[in-house]
Amino acid sequence: MKKPLFALFALVLTLPLACSSDPEEPPNPLASRDGFCQAWAEAACTAKVVDYCTAKVSACQATQKDVCLDLVPRSYSSVHAESCLGAVAAAYEDGDLSADELGVVLHLDAPCDMLSSGTADDGDDCSKNSDCNTADGFMCVKKQSADTGVCAQPEVVERADDCTGVKQVCEEGYYCNDNCVSYKTTRPCEGDYECAPTDHCVPDAEDAEVSHCIERSGTGEACTADSDCASGICLPETETESVCVSTIRLSRNEPLCDNLK
Repeated sequence: MKKPLFALFALVLTLPLACSSDPEEPPNPLASRDGFCQAWAEAACTAKVVDYCTAKVSACQATQKDVCLDLVPRSYSSVHAESCLGAVAAAYEDGDLSADELGVVLHLDAPCDMLSSGTADDGDDCSKNSDCNTADGFMCVKKQSADTGVCAQPEVVERADDCTGVKQVCEEGYYCNDNCVSYKTTRPCEGDYECAPTDHCVPDAEDAEVSHCIERSGTGEACTADSDCASGICLPETETESVCVSTIRLSRNEPLCDNLK
């Protein structure tokens, strides 16, 4: 029995449409600063966070999104967004935050320090890394304790070599004093940049005009600032005394929870 011509014509019309209509890819939610910060909020407000801070998930996410929008540069780039979000999730996962984890969630330390497309070009003056295209590996290279530097992809210089070039930084274990030299130990210092990462430059107890590199305090020892501690965290115990601790545990009375509920 022959099919009606009309039915055959309708079938021919539908075939090309079915074969040529490919599904469109959904938009990348991390492409925008707003979308990234929503993802940040979801990564931060884990089950343990809302439990330890006695918070509601919706309130936690709303607050954390605002925190993120205050932190992330307006020149946001999504190139390294996923690695940053992974670090945020890992920091909050267990409800205990180390100094490195606090650096990530409070100050956009690595790997969250590569979220800017920059407003300054290669070689231009800068005051902070986000002025530069950190997404492409540029940073604000500063000499010693200078307040300003230049946007550049750092050129690593070996021990004893000249490091006066604006883009040059010394290899790990050394600092730039025209040449890359070893960190100071007992000799007088002008700033922390002259000391090993385990030390800091502190005024002498008997002569405040002279400073020396001394070892940072260990866990449980007295401190007055985070920089005093090897852990990087100086926690108040009373109104007048603080001690170095290795981590901060979230709890209802912990000030960090103010930004998580």
